[in-house]
Amino acid sequence: MNLKEFAIDFTENILISTEIGESSQEDEITSDIIEYIKDTGDVIEPELCHFKQRGLKINAFDYDQEGNTLDLFITVVKPSIGLQNVSDNDISEAYEKLKKLFLEAISGKLIQKVDESNEMAYELIQIIQDSKETLEHVRFFVLTNGLASPDNIPNNYVENEITYDYYLWDIGRVYQHYTIKSGKQKIEIDFSTDYNHRLKCLKMEDVSDKVDVYIAIVPGSILANIYSNYQQGLLEKNVRTFLQFKAKVNRGIKKSIMEEPDMFFAYNNGISTTADSVEIDYEDNTLYITKINNWQIVNGGQTTASLYSTSLDKNTDLSKVFVQMKLSVIKQEVPVELIIPSISRYANSQTAIKDSDFSSNDPYHVHLEIFSRQEWIPTNTGGKATSKWFYERTRGQYLDEQSQKLAASDLRRFKIEYPKNKKFSKTDLAKYELSWQQRPYDVSKGAENNYRIFESELKKRPVEVTKDYYHRIIAKAILFNEIDKQVLKKQLGGYKANMVSYIMAMISYKTNRKLDLDKIWDNQTLSENLYQVIDELIPIVWEHINNPLKQGMNIGEWCKKIECWNSLSDKFYVIEKLKDELIANSDDRSEVSVEYSDAEKKFIEDISNIPPITWFSISKWAKENSLLSPLERKAAYNFGAILNRNQQLSFKQAKFASKILKQSNELGFNMLTDSGIQ
Repeated sequence: MNLKEFAIDFTENILISTEIGESSQEDEITSDIIEYIKDTGDVIEPELCHFKQRGLKINAFDYDQEGNTLDLFITVVKPSIGLQNVSDNDISEAYEKLKKLFLEAISGKLIQKVDESNEMAYELIQIIQDSKETLEHVRFFVLTNGLASPDNIPNNYVENEITYDYYLWDIGRVYQHYTIKSGKQKIEIDFSTDYNHRLKCLKMEDVSDKVDVYIAIVPGSILANIYSNYQQGLLEKNVRTFLQFKAKVNRGIKKSIMEEPDMFFAYNNGISTTADSVEIDYEDNTLYITKINNWQIVNGGQTTASLYSTSLDKNTDLSKVFVQMKLSVIKQEVPVELIIPSISRYANSQTAIKDSDFSSNDPYHVHLEIFSRQEWIPTNTGGKATSKWFYERTRGQYLDEQSQKLAASDLRRFKIEYPKNKKFSKTDLAKYELSWQQRPYDVSKGAENNYRIFESELKKRPVEVTKDYYHRIIAKAILFNEIDKQVLKKQLGGYKANMVSYIMAMISYKTNRKLDLDKIWDNQTLSENLYQVIDELIPIVWEHINNPLKQGMNIGEWCKKIECWNSLSDKFYVIEKLKDELIANSDDRSEVSVEYSDAEKKFIEDISNIPPITWFSISKWAKENSLLSPLERKAAYNFGAILNRNQQLSFKQAKFASKILKQSNELGFNMLTDSGIQ
């Protein structure tokens, strides 16, 4: 498939998606190109964001808190089918609109121009305002389904300690990534012709019958140029690409390049690479690599990308920077898919690779994927099931399978069977699970951090993936997504991601994790009562996260604290509406079991044996006498409600209850007289 054919297929694909779904052509182009960018590992999880006004426009944004990086996206649409050119003026105007929008947002001017109903624009403004003191990188992405000239991309620059980078993803670049990803284009590096250089090397004789191994030294300027040409295509088999090249990792590499370039070779561990074959020159008993076929960097992506990023600074001199390279040429009879992961796993790198980094191939994720390809979504009409949920076990998997559908009819069937709005990834899965496990403070730490926590928990407590387990995962996905929609409708103006996780955790907590998830799977939607509960919880959670215990604390940081969850979970709220939707026992294997010592069990039992009327009386007595805090008064009432349902307190609740009881007694509460117990 050439570029022209790809452009036609890409636009037809957009039109099919628009026809099947409810989104606009511009949204579909934006989200599809972003899927390709996500596949490279350059961004995490951008969200669509519509705002357009004279001189201002944005289509999506992404914020990486760990890397202090803000990504802003704008889309230039070419509506006709076929390969079309985009003018330099259109690209320049798009960059200017994004830049102006950012500057007005950070200055506080943009908030006056945004309609209150635009939830995502409000959230973006809030993120920019909250992060403006720590922001290190702002990246402007222009996306287009047309063909644009890269000569019009502005130069990167630094201003007020913020680095501004410019990126262009046109149909040509999308096509390049497609061909590399699909294996239709292999990266061939001709050092002699393209870089006027030969790599002096050593060949390790008879190392293995599986690979030939070479050791060479690559000039930093050449490695940066190669990355500039091929970007993430060089790193497709690098398992660390999903770590997003965080700024914290890059800073150390950049510092050594800028301050001690002559020592970079000594400080850096080098790169590990693979290839199908090499071409060698012999001269004066010395070996030189002149060409590498199907070159891939399996470890050292941080080094390579950082060299390229640093080279964009006009003050950078890479003439003294050199990188050690190990090249493993895999022999034809050896299965590549088996040998490369092992090379990547055991090779040295700047940041240690843990086993959890290879989690895509863990049995847990493989089994989830199998069920997602087998289990049809139930229909309420009794008719034939037509669609399934799609678990994206590896990054870009949805795009890969979609690209294999050559005929338009096959593509249409694929999109009906696996709708885009029913696709979920490993990081989505982690959000569903840890929200349900009542850990919204971990979910608030960001997608990648939360995923690592989730993977760590899986290692400690392996879960058996059964059909029922898979159904309940989907039920949690439906619950999470419907909460998201309800919060969005309220137009609160920010912190939607935190709100959704905290509300789901509250539902889990207040129902003691006994909500009938099988019923949600069967109906593929929520009950009217559950929708009402979500609506009731939204103002409670919103008020809570906007009032941190420590006055003036950043709300985003407050949501990451376990204290935020503890103080919310202790608020009085009884979900009476859901009493008919609870199951007697939960066999959900995703739960993290808590084991208490004998002393802790005895402590819980003693506190739980205190009559409910005592806790109701403490709450009433404290309110009438303006004693205890509002939080403690509500907690006392809550403990009474829990015990009145013949449920036992948790160890954390028992500790808090004991503290309230002790404090009440010290303030004059009499358990016998004030409880009405004679």
